Amino acid sequence: MAIAILSGGPAVRDAQGRLPVDEAPLKTIHVLAAAAVLGGAVLDGYVLGIVGPALSLAGNEMQLSALAQGLIASSALIGIFVGGLFFGNLADRFGRRPVFGWNLAAFILLSLMQLFVQDVWQLVALRLALGLAVGVEYAVGSSVLAEFSRRRGRGMLLGSFSIGWQVGFTLAFIVGALYQGDNWRMLLATSAVPAIITFVLRMTLPETPMWLQARGRKAEARAVVDRHFGKEFYIPEIELGAEHASPRELFTARTWRQSLYSGLFWFCQVGPFFGIFTFMMPVLQSLGVEESGSVDMWLNAIQIAGAFAGMLLLHWMSRRGFVIWTFAIILLTLLGLGLFPQAPAWIVLGLFGIYMFVAPAANDIQYVYPPEIFDTHVRATGVGFSAAFSRISAAGVTFLLPWLMQTFGFSATLTMMAGFPLLGLVLSIMWAPETKGKHLS
Repeated sequence: MAIAILSGGPAVRDAQGRLPVDEAPLKTIHVLAAAAVLGGAVLDGYVLGIVGPALSLAGNEMQLSALAQGLIASSALIGIFVGGLFFGNLADRFGRRPVFGWNLAAFILLSLMQLFVQDVWQLVALRLALGLAVGVEYAVGSSVLAEFSRRRGRGMLLGSFSIGWQVGFTLAFIVGALYQGDNWRMLLATSAVPAIITFVLRMTLPETPMWLQARGRKAEARAVVDRHFGKEFYIPEIELGAEHASPRELFTARTWRQSLYSGLFWFCQVGPFFGIFTFMMPVLQSLGVEESGSVDMWLNAIQIAGAFAGMLLLHWMSRRGFVIWTFAIILLTLLGLGLFPQAPAWIVLGLFGIYMFVAPAANDIQYVYPPEIFDTHVRATGVGFSAAFSRISAAGVTFLLPWLMQTFGFSATLTMMAGFPLLGLVLSIMWAPETKGKHLS
């Protein structure tokens, strides 16, 4: 069976009186895993966020059309589609650590190569390759964090991936705003700094004991648990899968619905999000807001506050309730902005502020749901598929948004964007599972 969700409840001791490893108190390994994974989340957000400020500088030099800007901005998202599908499966086959660790070396190299870009297609190729590396983070990072996490508070911990991403995305805009030069290549290459820091952290992280157990390497799994958690903890028995995990296991008669939902809810969340946030400056101009440093700071503060609020709501609410209510609020907000553009300025800005708060909050569950839905044997494959599927909408909207706004106007474009949360709301009411408080298997 490719997907298994076990019931929650009191921890069950084994014959030797040991507790499951996810019942261990806070250990150094928990902190190290969180730092190594969340460092990657910050890096992901930074890589995707820095392209906005860089494009504003590169536009004149490279004579970028609206479609060229969309292509450059969406190229990394297209790379995530391929990276999530391919590298997630590699991590299930050959281990989390090798894929998760050396991915950062690619980040460092590709970041620095942006210093030597001479034309649009070179930049698109490098951003596409960076997207492949970001795809590894989505597929493998949340799997690693889930497998090293404690059962209690797992939702808040996995949800903090979104906070890390939002911090990186916001930091990119702050760096872009403070940058006084005109060398946009240097601006893009600054992503090498967080990549180097995260690479050093990851080299100290062991393989996850759950993956070792799922591969039948019980002695190695036991050694990791004894060293990092303690001899008083055990790894619950995990059903051994096939020698190599296959994406086909996600779409059996028993598992297809949850696998498809895992990708679709993410697809519906990120479509409007990436388009609006990547092209924040023209969006603000369409709202009649004059872009300035103080406006940027306020908007960034709202986004980070939303991401923190989402983490707390994940702790308090059911997973199903969280995703349904956030889709409903985003739907109403986008419809209000799209259908009533002539409303008083304070209403328009208020609605946009609500979107800026709720959208990052809603994104928190993207890093919680998929790792809880899929079992260890195919977890990275399943999360990778979900991340890849979501990038179809993210890349498509980011590519088309400048052209849509130029052709149809801001109001009509936002009304079109409301179709994403509408679909997400309907699918969530029909299919959203409840996974809160489950023991991972």
